[in-house]
Amino acid sequence: MADDNRTKILDLAIAAIDAGGEAAVRVNHIVEEAGVTPPVLYYHFGNRDGLVIAAQIERYSRQIRQDIAAIGKRVSQCQSREELQTTLVDIWEKTLAGRGESRWRRVSVVGSAFARPELEAEMLRAQDEIVAGLTGTLQVAQERGWLRAEIDLPSAVAWQHSVLLSRVFVERGSQQGELAEWDRLTLDALVNAFFGS
Repeated sequence: MADDNRTKILDLAIAAIDAGGEAAVRVNHIVEEAGVTPPVLYYHFGNRDGLVIAAQIERYSRQIRQDIAAIGKRVSQCQSREELQTTLVDIWEKTLAGRGESRWRRVSVVGSAFARPELEAEMLRAQDEIVAGLTGTLQVAQERGWLRAEIDLPSAVAWQHSVLLSRVFVERGSQQGELAEWDRLTLDALVNAFFGS
């Protein structure tokens, strides 16, 4: 029950931030909606700022955790370098074609972390988990020689994540070029980085 309460409170805080930013996180409203008392919220999150930080980190990493598991499953089924490349290109294409709101959400968390050391530390911890998870997913492929031999996998994974995230600037901007061309350049760069020319 305690975990259910924590999840309900966290989901309500995420919804509030998505709808109106951090200022929309109102403790009294959230505990009423969750059907709990304020001490339950404080037990799980310490205070309102602790709730906001937990909600921001969950906003940053929830979808990515699910993606890492799905990517790991697909990559583990690959039987060759060519199959791995086809699989990763498919994953990258789907990531580029969708997830616009997820990208925007993560960028907004990065912005919220500015001048907030506790949120920044939690965001960086979440980012480290993302890189470690994706690196672990690709480690076997690297050991099999399916990735470019000289690639530093953690660096490449962190770079890949940041490149895919940066699509938000093309999606949100009006003078940033064509999305299709941006996607083509991105896919070319990713394939070259991970597999070579």
